[in-house]
Amino acid sequence: MAGEGHADVLPPLYARWAREFLSDTIPAEAAATCNDCAMLPGERGDARPAAAPFFNPETKCCTYMPVLPNYLVGRMLVDDTPEFARGRATLEARLTQAVAVSPLGIGRDAAYDLLYVTHGKSLFGRDRSMRCPHYLEEGGGQCGIWRHRAAVCATWFCKYVRGAVGQRFWQALHRLLSTVEAELPVWCARRLGVDDATQGFGDWSGREREFFQECVRLVDGLRWRDVEEACGTEARTLRARASETFDELRSPVIPRTLRVGSFKVIGPRRRSSIVEGYDGGDRLELPTRVLNVLHQFDGSASTTQVLRAIRAESGLVLAPELVQLLVDFEILVSADPHA
Repeated sequence: MAGEGHADVLPPLYARWAREFLSDTIPAEAAATCNDCAMLPGERGDARPAAAPFFNPETKCCTYMPVLPNYLVGRMLVDDTPEFARGRATLEARLTQAVAVSPLGIGRDAAYDLLYVTHGKSLFGRDRSMRCPHYLEEGGGQCGIWRHRAAVCATWFCKYVRGAVGQRFWQALHRLLSTVEAELPVWCARRLGVDDATQGFGDWSGREREFFQECVRLVDGLRWRDVEEACGTEARTLRARASETFDELRSPVIPRTLRVGSFKVIGPRRRSSIVEGYDGGDRLELPTRVLNVLHQFDGSASTTQVLRAIRAESGLVLAPELVQLLVDFEILVSADPHA
């Protein structure tokens, strides 16, 4: 969910690290228009229909309370810019309430966790009682801590430009950053003399805000190689997976042979239908003429041969961009068993 008009794909700290281990800039997910929510009812003129049911305009997707690692709490505390003042106030409120505040950061209370686990799927994006404490109502709803948001909020999107391909990359990045957010706070706490975070702040008791600010001093100077060393083997493994999926995101490839994937028709119309392919809740509107020829992709002939046959039999030309879109959304999938 965007805030303050920023277009950053990742918050600054994570963006810097990602540039180091990906060696490139992550493209924006332009279909997930947070400041003009694609999941609200209304005429937006989009070619891609919104998934149903729509989100509540009073919550958008912000029905999740983020766990904030100590170094991000510190970054928010030291961010004294005027435009961050409202967001910093929401953080101060959580610190003052002192619910689930520890040397590792700010967590969630057990009641919220239970409600999210048991009813989160049905309430997500709809129930105001689940709304994030950092949600700001002005401007149609903004994220107060967007600039320093944590892994879940930094990597979740309601729509992906490249469908399942984009989803795989962001899920891989989420697993990596979540591991960092679990391990790096422990590393910080130990270096500040807190070996057992379950026992409280120790010598830092009464100086919790100063403790969090010291975590910033420790973390801000880290390069990605330092982060991996601090977080261990799992971070290195997950970074390799993130890099692999990023390469797929940057390099569209139409498989040599294709077959029809598993998809469902949501809204058949006179000349088109809304279809949902990969398990992402995202949808495409496809002309009926296109849907009627998909059965010819049965894996028995090359993609080039099938496209020629379709053109010869029906006069329909499927452009490479459309075929790539069908592949990205897993309407069509590789017929190669080793793919």
